[in-house]
Amino acid sequence: MNGEAVRSFIAVELPAELVKRLNDFQAGLSAVRPQHVKWVDPASIHLTLKFLGDVDPAHLEAVKESAAAAVRSFRPFELTTGRTGFFPGPQRARVFWLGLEGDCVELGRLQQGIDIAMSKLGFESENRPFSAHLTLARLREGCSGAQRLEFADLAGPAIFEAGPPMQVKSAALMRSQLTPRGAVYTRLAEFPLQGR
Repeated sequence: MNGEAVRSFIAVELPAELVKRLNDFQAGLSAVRPQHVKWVDPASIHLTLKFLGDVDPAHLEAVKESAAAAVRSFRPFELTTGRTGFFPGPQRARVFWLGLEGDCVELGRLQQGIDIAMSKLGFESENRPFSAHLTLARLREGCSGAQRLEFADLAGPAIFEAGPPMQVKSAALMRSQLTPRGAVYTRLAEFPLQGR
């Protein structure tokens, strides 16, 4: 890795079975593919715990060590998929998401532990409450309020059928490389949850 800053974040990667179900869900909404909506490739969907932004490569080792230490004491836990929704709401939809349920208290503690660890390294603390969700689609900047509402009316009633619980056994440091075809994600390190 050269001296260029590494755009990165810490996340929980999704199991292959859930990625397949997200793909099937999006395919079922294939009629809802207007020009102003950008669907997220299911293989790229992850549960972000902490966005770090551009990190100096010289600091990556400290990020890995600090994240590993923050995650280590947590025990593995389970999450399930919930309902879909929109940020900031259907009237002004910018993001179409799938909520997560299950042991969200433990998930919130994990996210907070990572946030605190990263703030000690100089990364800005989160000032918004953590929301356990997976981003399914984004609406493009130039679309009108009517187009946003139309998309919400079409996609909102879709139900994502709950499948087997998702086992959260680790978090990962991910690299995000922006390309003309979208972001490409690469795992740089994995941090197992080892608590008992």
